[in-house]
Amino acid sequence: MNREEFLEGLETALSGNVPPAVVQENLRYYREYIRTEMQKGRSQEDVMEELGDPRLIARTIMDTTPGAGETSYEEYQEGGRYGGGYESGGQEGYGQRRENVRSSIHFYDLNKWYWKLLGILLVVGIISVVITVVTGLLSLVIPLLPVIGLVAVIMWFVQGPRR
Repeated sequence: MNREEFLEGLETALSGNVPPAVVQENLRYYREYIRTEMQKGRSQEDVMEELGDPRLIARTIMDTTPGAGETSYEEYQEGGRYGGGYESGGQEGYGQRRENVRSSIHFYDLNKWYWKLLGILLVVGIISVVITVVTGLLSLVIPLLPVIGLVAVIMWFVQGPRR
């Protein structure tokens, strides 16, 4: 893969998923990085191999860009915030606005490492509470076991053995 293919792949992967300014900023950064590394005497192939797949880089950029992937930035630019705005005046405009509002709801990506860590800590915390409650109840009941046993033996003697 050469520099042009890398930059085209990065632009394609980012376009529509992050704001255009973020696309241009990252293209500028990687264009400059490649140029700088080649000025240091490295070959274009070495630099491209070091950078790797532009789609993976784009995924990282999208994961770290606030609001990326929630709604298409191209739709936002074409029709404004409400996908056509108020100028249409009919039911179609209302439906588009409602759809864009629905698509702007943020869902948490529970596959992130910190959500997994939080889940593990929550499970460990719940197990700790259950163990604490059970041992607390046992610590109250265990001293009473001899008394309960003595009462049971006395009742057995008084009532006699059952057949």
